Amino acid sequence: MTQSMQDEAHRFGDALAAYLKPHRHALKDYAWPMSAKARTTARALGLAVGDTDGGALATQQLRQAVAQRVREIHRLSGPERDAGMEALCGFVIRVWGGLASNRDETIAAYSSFFLDACPPDLSDIASAMQLRSHARCDFPFKGISSWSKWLNFVWNDWALIYDARIAFALNAIHFREGVDARAFRVPEGRDALLSKIDTQSLAGLRYLKRRGEQAPGLDSHNRDLVRWMESALMPEEKTYEYYLLVMQRAREVLDQDGACSLVDTEMLLFYLSNREVVRDLLDTVGTAVA
Repeated sequence: MTQSMQDEAHRFGDALAAYLKPHRHALKDYAWPMSAKARTTARALGLAVGDTDGGALATQQLRQAVAQRVREIHRLSGPERDAGMEALCGFVIRVWGGLASNRDETIAAYSSFFLDACPPDLSDIASAMQLRSHARCDFPFKGISSWSKWLNFVWNDWALIYDARIAFALNAIHFREGVDARAFRVPEGRDALLSKIDTQSLAGLRYLKRRGEQAPGLDSHNRDLVRWMESALMPEEKTYEYYLLVMQRAREVLDQDGACSLVDTEMLLFYLSNREVVRDLLDTVGTAVA
């Protein structure tokens, strides 16, 4: 991790915290309701399911229940361990997360790739850097919306979900605030509204303009323009760790009274993404929303 990346993350995190601060109490309206299938599957896996409205507290409780069960299974060995871990991973990604297109072999890969080389007590892993060291994990951008859900449920004190809604919101705030930091890559998403607004390009272009980076001439080959645009984005292999640094910084600034956890910060950003963030972005580009 370079000093430049840390500095960028701090600047981005400060801007994010300033944007989120007036909305801190909106988290009470957060909802990700559990489907009937999710409730049935959770109970079959031995997970306590209380309030199923998917509010912030209920979601946190489910995360903690999965994390505890993962630690119990991780201490096992052989087929029993593998089957148990795959079942939990499949529940988190395909059932709770709604990403049903992930194949069995993909779930099996995610469930083992991040955890197989970890110590017996998973709580000894306290950061992405430590996980990278133990699991020799490269946090690939491919599948990030899926595998980051799994990491978040295993380590909900430091790992966060990174998906299209989160990346959209981060880039929209980046564009609105004119942050002097590289923008985020946006994975494929399912939100019909957010998919129509390309915040990755908006934020990237504003970053390049801020830094006085001139675009290649019109007679240049398209590849030169592609490379120029790429320079405004965090490289794929560094995206997840950069994201965690930004969110950790935002949480530090927001958490003046100890009432805002790292996961609270992520859920707040997710909740606002297709609400206030969209409105504020359209207002910034001069298209007011009633």
